[in-house]
Amino acid sequence: MNRVLILVNITGLIIGISYGLHGPILPIFAKNVVGATYSELGLIGLANFVPYMFIPLFVGILLDRINNAYILAVGAAINSASIYLLSIAQSVPEIMGFRIMTGIAHAFFWPPCEAIISNESTEKNRVKNISWFTMFFV
Repeated sequence: MNRVLILVNITGLIIGISYGLHGPILPIFAKNVVGATYSELGLIGLANFVPYMFIPLFVGILLDRINNAYILAVGAAINSASIYLLSIAQSVPEIMGFRIMTGIAHAFFWPPCEAIISNESTEKNRVKNISWFTMFFV
């Protein structure tokens, strides 16, 4: 495995840990500290995934025009900002807005990683390298 693939896997591990740490804690924080209802908890969860349904299409277009590493860096920066902002959120709309940012970050993170892995891998090792990345992320 070459150096670029190792760096992408380490990035996947770091971002995956950040998702894994805040994912289970966020509903408890929203319910107990902010006072969110169960419906609002559902909307908070929905806010994360709606951007991720549509934005990867536009990110894919950008991948053809801009260096993949720059787009990956944007995704990591948005993810870092959204995690920090979630820690200081005081209302359900704020949490929803920051979860939208997290969904956007994921859209700017996953496609560039797969593109980098595909570009750096041989045809024979491509699927194996993507599965390694997925393992590090999850």
